[in-house]
Amino acid sequence: MTAATFIAWENRLSKMVREPGGVRMGQALEQAETNLDTIQEQCLEAMDAQIEEMEKLCAEGGRQPPEDTKNQLYDLGNDVLAVAGAFDLKELGQASFSLCELVDRLRSRGKWNQAAVEVHLSAFRLLRQPDPETDRSSVILGLKGLTDRVASIAE
Repeated sequence: MTAATFIAWENRLSKMVREPGGVRMGQALEQAETNLDTIQEQCLEAMDAQIEEMEKLCAEGGRQPPEDTKNQLYDLGNDVLAVAGAFDLKELGQASFSLCELVDRLRSRGKWNQAAVEVHLSAFRLLRQPDPETDRSSVILGLKGLTDRVASIAE
């Protein structure tokens, strides 16, 4: 029988964090926020282009899109979620999550509901506008309810 050999593993990041000097956490967070501010407009423009691409994919895919289209819709929705999270667009992030949940639940069952996807994409457009008259929380509740209803029917 052979004996177990234990190798002490050095975590370089842990070691670097413990060393004196460097940037304090507060300073790093401030710098990160400043860096995000410099790219916000560019990121939001790219996100709007991704929403346009999803609308195009949805329209071209029709009532029975190929799996590749469903996967692209999911991936683009996930990208919108990431950008929304980085720039504190809470409701848009929640709508993106709802779309991803809908697409995932439908594609895993081999089903599709184009109208439900289109409703989500219309909500994206609505939530991108800074309209104080829009009851954003109701929009999100409606999307979540729609996702649950459509997914339960598809079971």
